[in-house]
Amino acid sequence: MRIALDARKMTRTDSGIGTYTLNLARALLEEDKDIELLLVYDATRKQRRLQSPRVEEVVFPFPPTSPFTQFALGPWLRRQHFDVFHSPFDVVPRGLHRPLVVTIHDLNWIANSRYNSNNPFFRLLSEAFYRYSLASALHEASRILAVSHATRHAIIEHTPWNEGKVRVAYNGIDRGRIYPVEKEMAYRTLAHLMAPGTPFVLTVGQGAPYKNHLNAVRGFLAAFGSRPEYRMILVRRTLTRDKALQALLRSPQAQAQVLCLPYVPPDVLNALYNAARMVLHPSYHEGFGLPLIEAMAVGTPLVTASVSAMPEVAGPGALLVPPADYRAIAEALVLLEQDETVRQQLIAEGHRRLECFSWSTCAQATLAVYRELV
Repeated sequence: MRIALDARKMTRTDSGIGTYTLNLARALLEEDKDIELLLVYDATRKQRRLQSPRVEEVVFPFPPTSPFTQFALGPWLRRQHFDVFHSPFDVVPRGLHRPLVVTIHDLNWIANSRYNSNNPFFRLLSEAFYRYSLASALHEASRILAVSHATRHAIIEHTPWNEGKVRVAYNGIDRGRIYPVEKEMAYRTLAHLMAPGTPFVLTVGQGAPYKNHLNAVRGFLAAFGSRPEYRMILVRRTLTRDKALQALLRSPQAQAQVLCLPYVPPDVLNALYNAARMVLHPSYHEGFGLPLIEAMAVGTPLVTASVSAMPEVAGPGALLVPPADYRAIAEALVLLEQDETVRQQLIAEGHRRLECFSWSTCAQATLAVYRELV
């Protein structure tokens, strides 16, 4: 079986889709010793990511979300030999005339476009683009892989006629990227950011409104504003301006206690997860929520939202709070700070819950879908 996999986002391993594509490709090669992969890259590829005689790389020299993907990639791919084409994101070639699998991570832009941008003009254009691309992807797909049952339910609610196409394959944890280290070693890696032993809350996510960073900071300040030794580390890749959040971050209290970082290298991110007193992930909407399993992977207690995919992924391994209620967020943070029994219970439940999220299991589910079509 030969699978063509759109790998044009694989070079961006700081993104969820890039991480998903790379780890899925590795796991597919490991799980099926007869499978061959045709990886479709764009011109940004710097080096070979997968060293295997069963991998062939070709270059389609256009960005993954450009119109060329929908209208030119299909005819271009007809010159290639493969059995199934798999797009790990929701912009797919039209008129491919071969089995097509698409992974849908979320339906954010359809659920509520305000989750994604505070800029009305950008939101209008992006919503139109994503509604069109999602509709096209769902229509063209022979099978649809949803990364959670929450995403599956959203797909069926939006397009009930696609129910028979949808299968669920959870993401896995990238143990080469996030893994346990001793706190002393973690703090040494973080010496440029804080003094050893500084207690802090960690929040990680892109700067879209649905990540709910405003209430994350509000909740932190309500919980620990009277504890000047406490810090919040907000790793936030800024995509759009958030005036309310920016105003809060300029306040004297936030200036003293909240450190906002636009990007950190992988070793620093891993150290942050390991050294954090707790991880806070209060999103309004997630297709999956990688920070949830990353926190569980290193044994850091977790507070997350009681909506969307978060309860499904975290299970009993997290305290669940209404994302719009920053006081409830604060209460959960204080509970985790003060109650060691609750902390240890969440850590243990998180370790057990993590058994559901391996790239081997994801690859097995994905291979089963390929075999339905070949």
